[in-house]
Amino acid sequence: MTSQPCETPPADPPDLPGYHYVRPLGMGGTSSVYLYEQESPSRPVAVKASAYSQATHGLFLREADYLARLSTHPYILTIHQAVVSRDGRDCLILEFASGGNCKTIMRSTRLNEEQTLDLGVRMASALYSAHTKGIIHRDVKPGNFLITEQGLPVLSDFGISASTYGTAEARGLSIPWAAPEILANSAGGSEASDIYSLGASLFGMLTGQSPFEYGYQVANEDQLAQAIMHQRLPSLHGGEASVMFEQVLDRAMAHDRDDRYYTALDFGRAMQKIQQKLYGHMTSFIGDGVAPFPDKGDGGHTTGLGIDAGRDGLSDATDVGSQGRLYGDAGQARNGGRLSGKWVRPVLAAGATLLAVTLVVGLFVLPDIDSIRPGAATTAPGNETSTTIPETTNTEGPIPRNSFEDHTPVPSVVGGSGTYQGAQVVFTWDNPDPQPGDTYVWYPLADQASRHGSTAQTNEPSAVLPQAEGTQTCIAVSLVRADQRVSQEPTTICATQ
Repeated sequence: MTSQPCETPPADPPDLPGYHYVRPLGMGGTSSVYLYEQESPSRPVAVKASAYSQATHGLFLREADYLARLSTHPYILTIHQAVVSRDGRDCLILEFASGGNCKTIMRSTRLNEEQTLDLGVRMASALYSAHTKGIIHRDVKPGNFLITEQGLPVLSDFGISASTYGTAEARGLSIPWAAPEILANSAGGSEASDIYSLGASLFGMLTGQSPFEYGYQVANEDQLAQAIMHQRLPSLHGGEASVMFEQVLDRAMAHDRDDRYYTALDFGRAMQKIQQKLYGHMTSFIGDGVAPFPDKGDGGHTTGLGIDAGRDGLSDATDVGSQGRLYGDAGQARNGGRLSGKWVRPVLAAGATLLAVTLVVGLFVLPDIDSIRPGAATTAPGNETSTTIPETTNTEGPIPRNSFEDHTPVPSVVGGSGTYQGAQVVFTWDNPDPQPGDTYVWYPLADQASRHGSTAQTNEPSAVLPQAEGTQTCIAVSLVRADQRVSQEPTTICATQ
């Protein structure tokens, strides 16, 4: 977890045995966040401490429970422990994401279309994992997309989340990113409202503003809420994205929740197909029982994008591919070069001014209530907070030219073999053309034609599947380049005993 530096220091930090207080990170009405150094193992951690309240006690227990169920996912913030301090305050010991948050990036440098699609697929996979476990986030926004030390985005702040079986009226939500039915008090949160908020957040990453701040003149939060509930969704008018992506965002943010994508997986798949069509690669979708990439046969085709006839009168049969490339070229010129799917590293290095701010004030960003102001090998597949901190940066920084411009087709892995070793199966394969940064994505197959089980990613050309059943076990493996391009055909590797 990260936070921007506090303008006013919060209350005294909690006394926690085994942790050394470093500095405050953020504060709010029900909690404060501090940076601590953990003694053993030695590492920086973020400590979210509650106010002295029975009401916040319940919220903290619920957030700890949700994070414990979700934080093994690579794009969800990790919780290390839930404790009570010596002065009786509930505390969550959380991963310290030292790279800032996406609200800061949105307000300063923004993202181009390729970067935004990459972010969108990752956050859609995080939401899908939460939704499949019966958890609605209810506060999806750029300020809650934190950047880890490895430069990857993670979804944070499950403080106002709820079970799908008990979604009362949401309190503490952020108006600029909220779905219209939430603002109208006709729903307490749903998968559909989370999908809307993700769409709005991606719109914001492209434009620097939430959709209805971008499209309408609003003077306060009440006017903004009224616009979201009653006005037409604004169009992108600055060439920020292709027609295809805009139509996908339109569907994600449809006013009627029944018109949105049915699941976050559907939303993620639509974005992956745009990635493949426009940029020649896809970001892996990580989710339980879900293949990392769309099934062969619909990838790259507009008819499989989930795009309806939109405000520009385009239909699935329209050749939006060429228009998408045209818009993409415009965006490339505007941003000084198209970036790879690994967008965080170049963005965080996107100008001496932003970097200096990062070094001086840390860009430690706690999940916040948004202002309306414009402005190693994996051995087996696994499962995969709201404080107001005002933004002060609003400068446009240059974005460096992408160093990954190779569009040579990515080969499939070869020489695969599988061996039963007791209850587990060990698989190995060869990379026919090794390149720096290569990784592999694999998942178990129920048989030669269908997928079954979770996706895993590894740096080594090997995988271990524990507790294999039957006399034959198979996996599918894809090679992923450093720029996120993937082999067009996954390789099936089987072991037989």
